[in-house]
Amino acid sequence: MGCGALTGSSKAHCVSVLSPAGTENGADVGNRSTSSMALLQDRVQRLEELTEKQATVVSELREALVVVMRDARRTVSVLQYNILASYLGNNTKPWFLYGVDITPEVREAIFERYHERDASGNPVNPWPKYVEGILTPEEIEAVQGQDAHFSWEQRKNKVLEQLRRNDPDVISLVENDQQNFFLQGLADCWDGVFHKRPRRGSPDGCGVFWRRSKFELVARKGLDFVDGNDDKGGERRDRSCLMVLLRWKACGTPLVVVSTHLAKDPDNRGQTAIRVKQVSQLMEGLTEFTSEREAMEAPVILMGDLNARHLGEIRGIARTVWQIRGGEAIHKFLWSATDVPTGPTSITKARRCRIDVVQFLSSQLEILDVAPVPVLPEGEVIPNAVHPSDHFPVCVRFKLKDSYEKHHECARAWLECVAGGGKLHPLTEPELRIAFEFFDRDRNNMIHRHGLEEACLELKHAVRGDVQKLLLGCFPDQQITYANFIRAYEVRLNHERMRCIGELEYAFQWFAGENATHITRERLEEAFREIMPIDFNDAELEVMIGRLNMKTDQEPIDLRRFCEVVCRATFPHRDRRRKSFCQDDRPHQSLNSDSARELVGKLENLNSRHIRNF
Repeated sequence: MGCGALTGSSKAHCVSVLSPAGTENGADVGNRSTSSMALLQDRVQRLEELTEKQATVVSELREALVVVMRDARRTVSVLQYNILASYLGNNTKPWFLYGVDITPEVREAIFERYHERDASGNPVNPWPKYVEGILTPEEIEAVQGQDAHFSWEQRKNKVLEQLRRNDPDVISLVENDQQNFFLQGLADCWDGVFHKRPRRGSPDGCGVFWRRSKFELVARKGLDFVDGNDDKGGERRDRSCLMVLLRWKACGTPLVVVSTHLAKDPDNRGQTAIRVKQVSQLMEGLTEFTSEREAMEAPVILMGDLNARHLGEIRGIARTVWQIRGGEAIHKFLWSATDVPTGPTSITKARRCRIDVVQFLSSQLEILDVAPVPVLPEGEVIPNAVHPSDHFPVCVRFKLKDSYEKHHECARAWLECVAGGGKLHPLTEPELRIAFEFFDRDRNNMIHRHGLEEACLELKHAVRGDVQKLLLGCFPDQQITYANFIRAYEVRLNHERMRCIGELEYAFQWFAGENATHITRERLEEAFREIMPIDFNDAELEVMIGRLNMKTDQEPIDLRRFCEVVCRATFPHRDRRRKSFCQDDRPHQSLNSDSARELVGKLENLNSRHIRNF
């Protein structure tokens, strides 16, 4: 029975019962709507108040984070890794051949066949042709059966695990032919760039990655090295480097990172000559890259596989060429780079050596920690089940020195050079200016006794007051102008004082020949032709040799004389400094040639009688 059949009272009861579940009258609907709107407005108001409070908290936290970042030590951890390119991961390569015992003579014969090329430069002997007749069929089969640890599918995740386990801020991957894999595998924390090596048949190159929460990319530059000319007169290019300018997000400080992979075969003299050419081009490229971006004084970290058993050798030869060539100013990295010490980084049947490096400027960065390089049992080689490459990664953590530390060290280096007797790295023009200002306490372009005394106390250098007076007495009017500050430094910095002189000794042995004690002009010319850039002509070579002041009929020179004439040929940044070091000096009594000789005598006498090394 429906409601229409009910009496009046029954209808009213029916309506009252059905109203909550059915239709409401207009007043009830209006009241409910007003109440809902009020609740909604109240809710919105409370959310707005909560949002304002949260915004205030976030702002306070942001300010606190800025203070923490500003006050915290600026550190950076870096990792260098030659990953063993996927297309080179094969035990049949002559530098592996695991599974059989091979003497150095047999391996050399295999290499000779492996490197044979036709007129177009293509390999003549593919596998196994380059080992046939040298290895037995059973040995060839044994080599082919030892390929389990070389497959990229087996290795790739282990390489990625190595990177994540070390968790570096900056990564350099060389022999890298899997950039997309690493971009994806590191996408949660790192960004990266890549530069392919110029040889068409080689897909690998250098990759640099950085933690995006810590750094941002400012600029990048890939540089292909020119190794010489081919038979048709074209440029021969095989290796390259990648330069990256990063900026700390917290403080805006720049950081230059260089990743490179130099010419192969550490024991080959001809390849050493090519590596020298490559390092020379790298230094010129670094100078251009940093100067164009006003980053010449930025910290620099160079990482890579240099393929050199004596890292000082290639840098020493490159320094020799640059000094004698007398070219434009070069980046101070060529003079003052320091190697991070590690054990052997590549262990195969063919070699056990340190060829993977991290180099830095100790005037800008300080080592906090170096991850230990694994030590393998005698006879064990890599790659293996644990280590997925034929190279170990090199991981280092640095602290960036603040401006006071750098000023302190520059001033101490000048004082050590002028008044001490220890070995030291040459200072650049900006560093000498910093050192002068450290002693020039009242900034009047003159160092007085009070300024020298205050600086020595701050340096914690035990130079007695009477000795400080004697030091000032070596200069006109017992005051040191900037010009004389520079001259005193130059007359005291000879080849025997340079901390990196050992690199020139390596260079001498390379020029003269192993175990040779003297070198002739003819031999030096021959060696220079071997390492000169392809655009260096005979006339320029003659001028360069002339700077050594070696006559054609002159007796051969020994190591000491070689280092002396090389260091005298071109002092670092001297030409640039001549144009600028007196510009802002007020009129003063400068040193003529006689006074300069007198200054040398006074400083040497002071050093020998009163001041010890510190």
